[in-house]
Amino acid sequence: MTELNTILKQMADDIPGVVAMGVVGMDGLALAHHSTSSEFDIEVASAQFALVMKLVQKTSDHLRDSEVEDNLVTTKKSYMLTRFLGDGSYYIGIAASKEHANLGNMRLIARNYADTLWEAIPKRKK
Repeated sequence: MTELNTILKQMADDIPGVVAMGVVGMDGLALAHHSTSSEFDIEVASAQFALVMKLVQKTSDHLRDSEVEDNLVTTKKSYMLTRFLGDGSYYIGIAASKEHANLGNMRLIARNYADTLWEAIPKRKK
């Protein structure tokens, strides 16, 4: 997973205020992650946001809406942005400080790196 970790580090360098980010399977397990905070538990966040992403997709399907681009959760102090990768079996999750991060920049970086992250994920042979 070294390549994924390198890509995540590059992304973090482009996002002021980043707290943590990870590439996560829909099973809730992080394949790779990068964090600037020892207080942020990436394993817990990965598992919880996998459930959120499943619900977002199910709701979108139920509404007969188009493909989900990204999902945003905001709190008083932070942004948490998630975006499906590739065929939707993985997602990128980014948590950043609202005080320092720019939401438009977060969305742009996530979109720009999505294909690169997808290509770096080891694929199972069928």
